[in-house]
Amino acid sequence: MEFFNVPCPGRGEVWIDKSYQGPNVRHDRLFVFQCGEGMHNISMQCLIGKQCQIPIQQISITDTDPIGPLEVPFTCAP
Repeated sequence: MEFFNVPCPGRGEVWIDKSYQGPNVRHDRLFVFQCGEGMHNISMQCLIGKQCQIPIQQISITDTDPIGPLEVPFTCAP
């Protein structure tokens, strides 16, 4: 298993390969998601009505662990 989190200035809903994973923040902490090794499409939908600058990122996730997850950052569009 591989691990990643999704930092963002706000809160949002995270999807991996079109499969809903849950909110990026839980109990005021970044949530660490699990996935298989390889290429994945990570997307985020903001909860406060904003749009992400790049709503879908295709990323290779390898060589991670729960303590050192890959960060897949999203930023809000202007």
